[in-house]
Amino acid sequence: MRGALLLVCVLFPASASARQAAPAAPSQAPAPNAPAPTPAARPAQSVSPQVVTVVHRLTGWKLLAWLASSGPPALELDELPSMTDAHTNIVAGYIYEDGRSVVARLPQADLDLEAFSPPRTPPAFFARSGAGFDTEPEYMLVTADKRRVEAKFVGIDSSTGLTLLEAKEVLLSGAPAGDQGDTEDPTVGQRVRLYAPAPAVAPGARTAPGVTPEYILLSIDQKEGLLTEVNRAPSGAPSRVVVSADVSQAWTGAVAANELGEVVGIVSQSRDGETQLVPMAMVRNACERVLKLRGSAPQPWLGARADAALQSSLDAWVSFGWTPETARPLIENRRGVFLTSVAPGTPAALAGLKPGDLIAGFGAREVRGADDLSMNLKEAGVGSTVDLTVWRALEPAPVKVTVELKGVRNPALATALAEEGALREALLASASELKLLRSEQSRLRNDQRVVSAAELTRVSERLVAAEVRHARVREQLEAARAKVNGSRIPAFGFPTRHPPVNFEGYVAASRLQLYGLNAIGLTPRGAGQLGAKGGLLVVAVRPESPAAASGLHAGDVIETVNGAPLESTELRRLLAEPDASALRFGLVREGRRLSVNFSPSFGGEPRRR
Repeated sequence: MRGALLLVCVLFPASASARQAAPAAPSQAPAPNAPAPTPAARPAQSVSPQVVTVVHRLTGWKLLAWLASSGPPALELDELPSMTDAHTNIVAGYIYEDGRSVVARLPQADLDLEAFSPPRTPPAFFARSGAGFDTEPEYMLVTADKRRVEAKFVGIDSSTGLTLLEAKEVLLSGAPAGDQGDTEDPTVGQRVRLYAPAPAVAPGARTAPGVTPEYILLSIDQKEGLLTEVNRAPSGAPSRVVVSADVSQAWTGAVAANELGEVVGIVSQSRDGETQLVPMAMVRNACERVLKLRGSAPQPWLGARADAALQSSLDAWVSFGWTPETARPLIENRRGVFLTSVAPGTPAALAGLKPGDLIAGFGAREVRGADDLSMNLKEAGVGSTVDLTVWRALEPAPVKVTVELKGVRNPALATALAEEGALREALLASASELKLLRSEQSRLRNDQRVVSAAELTRVSERLVAAEVRHARVREQLEAARAKVNGSRIPAFGFPTRHPPVNFEGYVAASRLQLYGLNAIGLTPRGAGQLGAKGGLLVVAVRPESPAAASGLHAGDVIETVNGAPLESTELRRLLAEPDASALRFGLVREGRRLSVNFSPSFGGEPRRR
């Protein structure tokens, strides 16, 4: 008999939200002993007993990190949060085969992948009345029988965006079989139901001491849909399932089950009436990858940009050395992936792949297009060595290129950073060339001896050509930086777009992300709590980045740049310059002021006074 789940009702009192100049998302903090009002009767809902509710609560330094990465673009904190402030995300979870692991699609869980190490001395504003720490768990699971079980973060599978948690106790004894389990064979036309926690304000709820008189009544809601598309990977396993269902993007993380109660997949994203599922075959693979590492699992990375052969114009092929006669048959064949760029230092570059190459085969399989190549890479896995069949300009026959795949969390971002780093070094070299040529031109003009006009003309012509190259590289660098910013959203999610804002502090924070630093704006009042007059609060410094090499720490307040207030246009201008040797940050660190010389070049030595 199929396990049935009657309406799961859980009561959460709402806590204060993080206070800020721009509005933030509402917050709810779980209260284990809160009194629960009697809910109104509703019809029973049938769902797999493997479905639980996951409550993810961000507080403290992680709350600041979330605000810095996800808040509105003009966000400035007017009052810094305490440990009682929280942002809570509530989604459905799926109990994996071992009965303790729970897999879920948690939008804010990727903060665990970042270097959000708190300062060595926790700021005083995090102090909680009567206690120095928050007593509520970050992850709480609510089962069908209303048990509340604390869980810990295990890791994220970067290929799917799924998070794996581990409960403190067994949630389900024995994996359900048959119509109580899951299915790896979804078919177009099947009816499915999506299950997700649905918070709602409970009328007439009693007020707990010290808590805002507002309660969240949590129940399992459901929506019906129809499977309209099942895409399969090169191996034949389902890779993407599409459901036609009237749900919003807020249903991301919902669990989908068919009419037999078998779990079909987990909602990865939903918009415009189309809901995408991560099918159970991929869910299982994701869990195995994370469990094997006991940590977050990266994605395989090639490090090249490509288009389908048919989507690349004949002019593009010719620009990479192809003749029209050899390119046309490959374009008309409508197979293969045409490389438009190969980032320096990436697995593709190290293997010898070049812009203009056409990848036609992956091992023994034919490559039909970009999605096909991507799925082949994911199925091959991190650390694998693969043989690619490549057609190359001026080569009479295809060549074999062997690539060793590295692992990164976000391949698009890793590729963009490799491109941006190479162009930044090229711009530095170009700037040095300009400096030498200008010096030579000045020397010739001021030389007391008779200087050949032809020699001076030759140097001047070289200088003009170098200036043109410098301007071109600068434009390419700006485009690469835009790609870096555009690639920061993980590939498994939709980017969040904000309206453009004329706010120099935000522009400064965005630019600093390019150099491994994540920061959030402070009003003078907010900065005053840290002994500063204003500026940016550093919430994260990426290891092995220019920010780390320059000696910046989480918890620093960047108050000035070259002696000027941070909000001035000076920082924006200076960060765009290739040589940042004159860039000096005035910091407030643990209540004392110091200066740090910041260089955007990798490998720079920390210089402070």
